[in-house]
Amino acid sequence: MRSPAFDVELIRTSTLFGAERRAAERAAQRGQLLRVRSGVLVRPRALDGLRPADRHLLLVRASLPRVTQGSVVGWLSASSVHGLPSFGAWPAKVHLLDPTTAMTTVTAWFVRHGVARHPFGTPTEVCGIPVTDLVRTVVDVAATRPLLNALPAVDHVLRDRVIDRSVLIAAVDTVGPKAHARARTAVEMGSALSGSPAESICRVRFRQVGAPEPVQQHEFARPGDRRAVVDFWFPDQGVVVEVDGRAKYEDTAMLAGASTADAHWREKQREDFVRSFDGVRGFVRLTWADLMDPEVVRAKLARAGIPCR
Repeated sequence: MRSPAFDVELIRTSTLFGAERRAAERAAQRGQLLRVRSGVLVRPRALDGLRPADRHLLLVRASLPRVTQGSVVGWLSASSVHGLPSFGAWPAKVHLLDPTTAMTTVTAWFVRHGVARHPFGTPTEVCGIPVTDLVRTVVDVAATRPLLNALPAVDHVLRDRVIDRSVLIAAVDTVGPKAHARARTAVEMGSALSGSPAESICRVRFRQVGAPEPVQQHEFARPGDRRAVVDFWFPDQGVVVEVDGRAKYEDTAMLAGASTADAHWREKQREDFVRSFDGVRGFVRLTWADLMDPEVVRAKLARAGIPCR
């Protein structure tokens, strides 16, 4: 999905003259315009509804004139350009890959990573932004970010079938030796069955607390009856685990004209249907808040009878 940050108007004061530039600067001082970075302004309402990833993409766009020829946007900054999901804080500066050096330098605008020893291959361009291609971007994120942050991106490209796992595994061999093991772990754990970033994070938490490997997207169905697909199914313990976000009950698009009360009622009926199967002995709901703390996840699983190391 195209980020709305691509459509935000950037007002570059360097393109204005005389009174027009002074008026823009006065408007910024009064808060009528907001400063993305030195010399780049936006209208305040343009930021309404922008997610952290979109705001970082806006920073990338604002910084573009200062990207030197040959360098490309990389790492998490490239992830924002490609629209990949990520969990955790976004960097305050734009990350670039520089093939002319092996050194990493930090400036007021950029973190410039020297990659002369590990070239990034053929870059691509997205809406005029020179950026590492999707494969390299995913592998770089997997190599440099903790599993909790990286797995949503890996799952995303596998789920949408835009990249095959074998391509990602081959690309892992192009990163430095220190990052190789981390990247390979994320790529090998990636799953096309994760339906959302929250499910990806949930899988990491299961591994962290030592829970057994669940079945993803398990279907409960009877001939001539309804069907229900659950996020996770632990067959040996007879426990269903669902990641339950607020959007299911509040997002207008997901409600599709129904009320929040209707959504709660439908979800109750669905849970009752799943519980009606003989093998189902427990039902656990994990929220975003729960996923922030692995010990909360461990406690909820343990109460349902799922062993955790």
